[in-house]
Amino acid sequence: MRDERPAANAPRSSPPRPQATGRGAILVTAGIVLSRLVGLVRQRVAAHYLGTSMYADVLAAAFRVGNITQNLLGEGTLSASFIPVYAKLRAQGKTEEARHFALSTLGLLGAVVVAASAVGVLCAPWLTTLVAAGFEGDKLASTVRVVRVAFPMTGLLVLSAWALGVLNAHRRFFLPYAAPVLWSLAQIAALVLAGSFLGAEGEDLAMAVAWGALAGAGLQLLVLLPSARRLLGGLSPRFDHRDGAVREASRRLPGALLGRGVVQLSGLVDTLLVSFLGPGSNAVFNYAQTIYLLPMSLLGTGEAAAALPEMAGDTAGVDADARNRALRARLGASLARIATLALPATVVFALFGRELVGLLLQTGSFDEASTKRVAEVLAAYGFALFGNASVRVLATTCYALGDTTTPARFAIYRVIASTAVSFALMGPLDVVGVVLGAVLAAWLEAALLALRVKRTIGGLGLEHVHAGRVLALTALCGGAGLGARPVATALGTASLGSSVLVLGAAALAFVVAAPTLGLFSVKGLLRRGKKA
Repeated sequence: MRDERPAANAPRSSPPRPQATGRGAILVTAGIVLSRLVGLVRQRVAAHYLGTSMYADVLAAAFRVGNITQNLLGEGTLSASFIPVYAKLRAQGKTEEARHFALSTLGLLGAVVVAASAVGVLCAPWLTTLVAAGFEGDKLASTVRVVRVAFPMTGLLVLSAWALGVLNAHRRFFLPYAAPVLWSLAQIAALVLAGSFLGAEGEDLAMAVAWGALAGAGLQLLVLLPSARRLLGGLSPRFDHRDGAVREASRRLPGALLGRGVVQLSGLVDTLLVSFLGPGSNAVFNYAQTIYLLPMSLLGTGEAAAALPEMAGDTAGVDADARNRALRARLGASLARIATLALPATVVFALFGRELVGLLLQTGSFDEASTKRVAEVLAAYGFALFGNASVRVLATTCYALGDTTTPARFAIYRVIASTAVSFALMGPLDVVGVVLGAVLAAWLEAALLALRVKRTIGGLGLEHVHAGRVLALTALCGGAGLGARPVATALGTASLGSSVLVLGAAALAFVVAAPTLGLFSVKGLLRRGKKA
């Protein structure tokens, strides 16, 4: 195995190299793109069989309840507590201490996951009633049964998140973010087998999807564990709570848990509110969120995942000025990439939502009315892209500095604002009102985090963000798509062909204009990454 230790054991104080983060972000992006594209296929297959029916609502709500364990203990929490400590130990050359810490974390996390999954299965009726209070009768009972399968599934996904953390800290970015493909493929197989070959319908079909998801979570974990084992030299869990690194991670844990818990609470409140908005509302909310999460995962998750180990390594030095310069450079480069991708994506969601939803989901039971309803929600979601992605990288900067309390506190403010606005708007605007509450709250959290990070490290690196060029790129993408609409009408193309033409024009404008404006070049980033 290649020795990955630094050349010297002294803390690093060399100038920052944000291009390393850029290459890492590309690898994360590649993995996420593959995973999300297969996820979209999964949603299209689910839409074909279930549309926006009652059982589509059941799956959407049940998976949200089951994800409590994953969201509290999974990637978000580990990003705040485990990865910074592990990456910092490795940057200091303390390879054996890092290994001991990782295995101790695995042992402790495994025990917590088993307990949390058991509690979730036992308490499924009460949890479901709490989160989907608008469900009644058979709909509520079916959701409870799916939740009992979803909790063990998310327990396995939490352990996958630990393996993801180990791989990320070793700059292994592609595999952990591509592995969820197996989770989606297992559900697709379950839908096709049960729906087409066995003729299952209603609750039977929903349960088949749940069991498929459980099997897919197991496969995902089995794919990641061998890589983690090679990097650590073994996978024997330990329970050394007295380890110094474990104690440091434990000190970060309350803030991380509070932050993730608050974010999870916000999602559960949204699900609760939507459950009162009539048949199909939870399904519409879930479909729109799935499409929204494709660019959001690329922008926020990709940048945050690639930047965190690099930022944590930067904090290993004792020179505060050098540390702050390094953090500003990495943060600014990340914000520049986010702006370049987020603003054109926002325009696509707002102007071409009908084409996008129709192309991705309209089939079988998912009809034109469903497309229209999901597109309206997606348009609202688009305005949260830049805000939410910025929150991810700004919070990551705080985590690298060992501060998990500030993101948690601001997340509380976000939930309060989101709930208040959503409750006020859901009556007149239906599901769109709930989403707009989340949009406004995302921007509030981003503004608060930006002010705090700026005070801490002396700036945000905004000199890397070329606002005028980004706005020009956004206008070109929107204009190209709008210009293609009358062409599609004149050619008399079918709905699918029209969607491809309009979206293709917007995408082509981005591909041509972005490098021309000097904003984005995958080839250039890869070339710089090879020199890193």
